[in-house]
Amino acid sequence: MRNNRPSGRRPDTPQRVENAAEQMRNTSPHGAFRGFVPQQTGAQQPVAYAAPPQARSKTAYASSSVSGSQRGFVNPEPQRKPKKKWKPLLITLAVMLALGGIAYAASEAIRLSREAEEKRLISEQVTPYDNLYCPGVYVDGIHLGGMTPEQAMNSVQSQINQRHDAWKVQLVYDGYVVADINTDVLNMGVDQNELINVMNEAWKQGHTGTIAERYEQMVQLGRNQYQAYTARPNGNTGEIDRILAELKSRIDVPAQDAYFQGMDITRAYPFLFSEEVTGKNLDIAPVLEQLYHMVSTMTSGIVELVPETIEPQVKLADLQKHYQLRGTASTPIDRHSTEDRNNNIRRCFELVCGYELKPGKTFSFNNVVGERSKANGFFPAIEYINDEHVEGIGGGACQASTTLYQAAVRAGMQIVSRKPHSDSVSYSDYGADATVYWMRGGNQIDMSFKNTTDYPVYITAYVVADPTNKKRLIAKANIYGEDLGEISYDLVTETVEVLPSIMEPVYVSDKDSAARAKDGCIVNSFRVEYTNGVMTDKKPLFKDTYKPKPEKIYDPSKAKD
Repeated sequence: MRNNRPSGRRPDTPQRVENAAEQMRNTSPHGAFRGFVPQQTGAQQPVAYAAPPQARSKTAYASSSVSGSQRGFVNPEPQRKPKKKWKPLLITLAVMLALGGIAYAASEAIRLSREAEEKRLISEQVTPYDNLYCPGVYVDGIHLGGMTPEQAMNSVQSQINQRHDAWKVQLVYDGYVVADINTDVLNMGVDQNELINVMNEAWKQGHTGTIAERYEQMVQLGRNQYQAYTARPNGNTGEIDRILAELKSRIDVPAQDAYFQGMDITRAYPFLFSEEVTGKNLDIAPVLEQLYHMVSTMTSGIVELVPETIEPQVKLADLQKHYQLRGTASTPIDRHSTEDRNNNIRRCFELVCGYELKPGKTFSFNNVVGERSKANGFFPAIEYINDEHVEGIGGGACQASTTLYQAAVRAGMQIVSRKPHSDSVSYSDYGADATVYWMRGGNQIDMSFKNTTDYPVYITAYVVADPTNKKRLIAKANIYGEDLGEISYDLVTETVEVLPSIMEPVYVSDKDSAARAKDGCIVNSFRVEYTNGVMTDKKPLFKDTYKPKPEKIYDPSKAKD
């Protein structure tokens, strides 16, 4: 018989009920369980047990013939103990502890369940690759994911063989193939030990450590692929180095500055230059790296060799700016000038032509040309001395000095010394001439100028045909130096006063010396500066006085000796 205990019964009540029932079965004369079913009232009630046989002799009870109300068994209610105030608190605490334990147990069960699920999921993703390469693993560009080690080795080896046969790299420079590189040239093969090492390293990706560590490695492979290569130069880099070193020696060119070589006075523009050379430098380091990668990946293709350009510091166009025509002058040679006089002009120019005047130095006509003598290559010719035309060695030198003087003014040179003739000359206006006179150890008349620029100046001078009249000759001088740019100079003369000839006639015994009276004059000369053709400055040079000349009458009887 199942005993239903009330909800408010003490925890030990069921055990006590079961023990009492068992005792009653053993002691009842009829062998039947006699007792009470616990009554449940709303409050906890004590349980009444059937009195054991030993107790019935001491307990008053009615005979079986007497009614229960008169002779029935009286089971007096045991006296209740007073309730204690702390008991509900203990019960509440026990309930809370029980609930907390239940919650912890539930949480722990959930955690363990999740861990088990995670392990199961990780295992499902990792264990399929226990004997296969993991996804994201590449060797020689071949994806080995999902392959067995044997399949992977066969795939890599097969590709190596195919690429070895077809692989070729062409080196191209300036549009031309300058070298072919293939496996025969490199005598290249794959080291089997190296191949095995590469494959083993690839296998370790996703196969190292615990299953969780392997899973993390596989996740990383999904983000960053593992790339390995097998067909490296295998000790043959020396051949690649040799090829590139040879090409570098053929391609490399050192940069060279343009420079001045010298002068060729027979040329219209007399200067000779060596043009600049743009340098080239082939940096083979990145080319080697690219070739090694193409070898290791067995990638065929074309590698263009592009050397670095090295610009020279001095270029021809910049250099030529210091060899520009600064000033030029031409004077006509009179048609009555003898060939000896013309040759004297040529001799002066021969000694002057090609002269280099360094910065800060002074050009002296007498010092450069030297003594006008037969020993120095001069000839007898008419020259103007002391207001007289007389024959002397070197006649014509004054026309050479005058031409150089005019060129020097137009070249912007500083005029150091210059004197006019005592009379007019056929080849120059008043104020634009420059006479010279050589006397060893005596008073010389010189024409000189100074180079005040920062670069050398160069002089050329010639006797040439007049471009406007091929039957006439001209004396021409040029001065070259630093480019004047937009600036140019000119020699300008102005007559400020005429000096009339009021002198008495003079009688001469030489018929050729007869001449009319000639007025004199006072002339100012200037260096005028122009900028883009517009006058921007005017500086005085000299003030020359040309004395009037009396009439010269041919009359040998009246001429004075």
